Amino acid sequence: MTLLTEAPLTAAERNRAYADTLGWGARLAEVRRALNPRRTAWDDAALVTETSKWQARTGLAADGVLGPTTWAYLRVAAGLDPDPAISAQLPAQGPGFYADGPHERRFARPETVRALLATALGWHGARPGGPRIGFREISVRGGGPVTGHGSHRLGLDVDIRPVRADGKEAPALWNQPGYSQSLTQELVDRLHGNGVLPVHFILFNDPRIRGVRKWDGHDNHLHVRFRPPVPARPSATVPPAAGVRPTDALGTLVAPGSAPPYRFTPDDLLWTARFLVGETGGSRAGAEQAAVVWAMLNRYGLLTRSRYPSFHAFLRAYSTPLQPVLRNWRATRRAARQDDFVPIGGMFGPPAPPGVQMGQRQRYIELQRLPWERLPAAARSVAVRALTGALANPVGNATEFGSTRVYFHDRYGRYPGREEWQRFTERFAAGRRWTWIGPVPGLDQLGNTFFVQNRLAGLAPRAVRVLPP
Repeated sequence: MTLLTEAPLTAAERNRAYADTLGWGARLAEVRRALNPRRTAWDDAALVTETSKWQARTGLAADGVLGPTTWAYLRVAAGLDPDPAISAQLPAQGPGFYADGPHERRFARPETVRALLATALGWHGARPGGPRIGFREISVRGGGPVTGHGSHRLGLDVDIRPVRADGKEAPALWNQPGYSQSLTQELVDRLHGNGVLPVHFILFNDPRIRGVRKWDGHDNHLHVRFRPPVPARPSATVPPAAGVRPTDALGTLVAPGSAPPYRFTPDDLLWTARFLVGETGGSRAGAEQAAVVWAMLNRYGLLTRSRYPSFHAFLRAYSTPLQPVLRNWRATRRAARQDDFVPIGGMFGPPAPPGVQMGQRQRYIELQRLPWERLPAAARSVAVRALTGALANPVGNATEFGSTRVYFHDRYGRYPGREEWQRFTERFAAGRRWTWIGPVPGLDQLGNTFFVQNRLAGLAPRAVRVLPP
């Protein structure tokens, strides 16, 4: 089943296609301002040129194509939508470092935080007596414009103080007494060799320091930009899936309302398969797998399309196993009881109780990196069927699911019988203004139970559709 066309397309042709499928064509004026606010004459060639320049500055492959990865970063940098991945907060201090910038500007991507912590840990091992590295501003939660900065929008830019020769943890200028060129060179070398996230560039004005670029306004701090983590893409050729005819494209999602049809992409396919593994195990293709996928298609088509530029961006924000850093403190506290929990960033603030460390389970971090070829065949099959319009919808207009059997256990310390579970499920739904879909032949809802929001009750049955390619 080939997903990419055989004939090569120009960058301009690919942009015209992506303008519709990713939705940025409807926000073209904002896209142009984000790429180059000073440019006044625009055409297809100009868009390719400015996109290429922006990609090069950001650390992406500079092909001039405003595709899924570039759009995911650009829309955040432009302040159009927040990125839930920019939610890891650098702690105020730790081995080898302190952070004295405003706490609301210490948010970053988890990879950035890990790179800084790795740098600081190596520094601490070499210099346990100090001085510590002084990290300052990074980004705000969710990314986007930061007052006083032209950058720091993507959770990838970090300001760091030069190291002083007198051991003080205080400001320093490279051309004034108190500054140590040798210690600052060691810091630059450790940043480049952090082993977690490659450095794109470092701005600093000491001409004797290797591995930096001169830039106005950088006498008193190093500005480090890490390269963006680029998600893995599925193979261009997808193995045949049972029951699906070979085709050259994925299907199109249509839903009631004013939103235009949405054409699925290879990235959607990859993350749908990962979603199935994370939520259902992905080892078999049955009614439960069809149900959870259709709940997500319904939710995206009916409720969240305006908030996410793509189906896979929605899945990554919604599904706990696909979140780079767990967003909910309760889910995080449960995950922290597992042996494979990985702390990432700082602590949750209120309303979470004190001491809940942000992080994610290692098994889910690995799942998020798993390439298409290594995902279970059943998960790939269901994903292909769903995104080509070949998967039947067993849950109607359901947009919510969860295990009420587990919820019962959490409340009462035991698992319910079938009738007891059904009464609890109906009360649970009523309390949230939902309606349980009721028994469905062939669908065991003790694992995942499915609900329709009451505000969607007036829609036609199975209002969301996936049109075949």
